[in-house]
Amino acid sequence: MAATVFEPSGLAALSVIRRVAELIDPAVAAVEAHLGEQVPPLTITIAGRAGLATAQLRAAGWRRARPGAVTAYWWNTYQEHRGAYAFTSVTRTDRVLIGLNSPMLAAQPGEMWPTLVHELTHAVQFARSGRRDELRAGLDNNLRIADAPAGLRHAMDAVTAIEEAEAYSVQYALTGDSAAPEFDRAAVHRRLLAAADAWAAREPAGGARCTRL
Repeated sequence: MAATVFEPSGLAALSVIRRVAELIDPAVAAVEAHLGEQVPPLTITIAGRAGLATAQLRAAGWRRARPGAVTAYWWNTYQEHRGAYAFTSVTRTDRVLIGLNSPMLAAQPGEMWPTLVHELTHAVQFARSGRRDELRAGLDNNLRIADAPAGLRHAMDAVTAIEEAEAYSVQYALTGDSAAPEFDRAAVHRRLLAAADAWAAREPAGGARCTRL
């Protein structure tokens, strides 16, 4: 069972905090049983949009970035959390951060279980071999600490789309929701291959080679 640290905001709804505490262990067990993989150590933040953006900024390693990049990162994540129940993010430690939007989940308590199993699936994905390093490279790019090649960014976008499809698949399997939207895996596969080709074209002679799987 994943080692979990809770960091609720002082303004978070008590109903949400209590419900997360009740459901987190069963949700972890359900996701691990379904995927056959372990959920990594977790930090769970429960807050409003501003608190979630701040938690994500801290987990991203903001002290390595310049003030302007820090401000832009916070603002972008704050905007991304509009209308979102939750997010999952890699950190600079062995932990994965899950942020839960307290006001939205307080208003829609029935979304708690689907949200938890969805985000826990992302946590498993982020702990897979090599994925954590890729996501940290994305953090470096977003914080303007180091640039990621355009091809790599496109490839990571495609992988993220595939991960999102898997997370929804697990969510629907563990909630019994049959209204799953169609997901065009072939289109994502084509996008991934095109991104890999673009990345390979940017490699200097003798550089890393891409292999199609």
